Amino acid sequence: MASRALKHINISPTRIAYSTGAAIQDVLVKNYLDSKRIPDIVPRPVPTVLTMEFLPVYTFGRRQHDAESMQKIEQLKRMVPEAATVVTMRGGQTTFHGPGQLVAYPIIDLREFNLSSKCYVRMLEDTTIELLKGFGLRAKTTENTGVWLSSSEKVASIGVHLRRYITSHGVAINASTDLSYFDQIVACGLPESKAISIKQAAPDEWERQMAAVKNPIHELGNRFADILRQRLNRQLQQVQQR
Repeated sequence: MASRALKHINISPTRIAYSTGAAIQDVLVKNYLDSKRIPDIVPRPVPTVLTMEFLPVYTFGRRQHDAESMQKIEQLKRMVPEAATVVTMRGGQTTFHGPGQLVAYPIIDLREFNLSSKCYVRMLEDTTIELLKGFGLRAKTTENTGVWLSSSEKVASIGVHLRRYITSHGVAINASTDLSYFDQIVACGLPESKAISIKQAAPDEWERQMAAVKNPIHELGNRFADILRQRLNRQLQQVQQR
């Protein structure tokens, strides 16, 4: 059954630094790459999805190494000293991760699932849309990557990285996020858009479902993983990382 599994590593119950989540991701990606390079020695890993809640951090896309981006990083360090700043390997531009936000990083081999990169991104969008439907929200995709509640209200950002068809990074869904952090940036390079959260868009339904839940982001992570495993046609293998 392991060969037909999707392993879910739900890192909880504490919020973690971005660097910690990135390090766990990097180990999982390396295992996949090693299994391709030396298959007789390194067994093929089980496809995995990491779900996490980060401490405040602004992340930049892999192409943002220009002088303007470096200047923006220094500005954010002064204006929002409690938030870390990190240049990552994902696609896309600047975004924010922090408390009240679900971050999900699937680490899978696209060839194993016969997925193109475009179909994979669409699958992440559709998985997020299905998750939001559980709160009575009618989310959608647009010509811009991510998931939207209207043409200008973005509830989830997507930025992925591929290496030899192995995926990393993924989706960030605003659940009960302090949206004021987004005021300091042009999120994803789209000045006409604004961030919105599940709690802001559906406050009554959020309260009804999450009032008695000890860790709402942990719960959302479980829901996301279950929807994703259905789309990948896999059995879920839960791992609690503490």
